[in-house]
Amino acid sequence: MKWTKRGLKWKEAVEVCMALIEGERTPDDVRKAFEAAAEEEGLLRSSN
Repeated sequence: MKWTKRGLKWKEAVEVCMALIEGERTPDDVRKAFEAAAEEEGLLRSSN
């Protein structure tokens, strides 16, 4: 997967990921943030 643009959702996802490392967020928060970023980028695929 290649991120061709790094929009607002991508930046938020990176911040959430860093907060996880600091013990301030959960893995589920990171997953949701990166799913939103992937959707913004047009990379999110259905699990169906």
